Amino acid sequence: MTNANRMFGTEGSSALVPSYPSLMLLEGGAGKRTSGVARRAQGQTPYHQAASRLDVFTVVVCTLLVAAGLFGALVAGNAAIASRKDAALSSIPTQDVVVEPGDSVWGLASQYQVDGYSTAELAQWITEKNSLTTSTLQPGQSLLVPASR
Repeated sequence: MTNANRMFGTEGSSALVPSYPSLMLLEGGAGKRTSGVARRAQGQTPYHQAASRLDVFTVVVCTLLVAAGLFGALVAGNAAIASRKDAALSSIPTQDVVVEPGDSVWGLASQYQVDGYSTAELAQWITEKNSLTTSTLQPGQSLLVPASR
């Protein structure tokens, strides 16, 4: 058994022995000057600092590009979903309903539900389909609502 194997507590495989130099700790203080070897070990040569600034700049630019791409995909996806939903809502069959006292757009939307659409979406649909400018309905008023299936 070799010295390196004993150091790592292994019995046999030399693949476990590291091929890189071990870490060397240097003692010193604020008033002591460090050697050139110590500066290189700490990674503070002028070249390393310049490369570090370039690396930070590259990471920031790449992050901004990825964020812009994801935002663009989100906007495009939402626009596609909205257009498909509008197309589907426009194809819903309608029926005429006479407004009775106490009726509201929300109440009519919840009464005439369509599978796959929320009450809020149907209320918006009823408002747009009937060109309503206010949420107040007058008894006797005729409205188009989704047809019951």
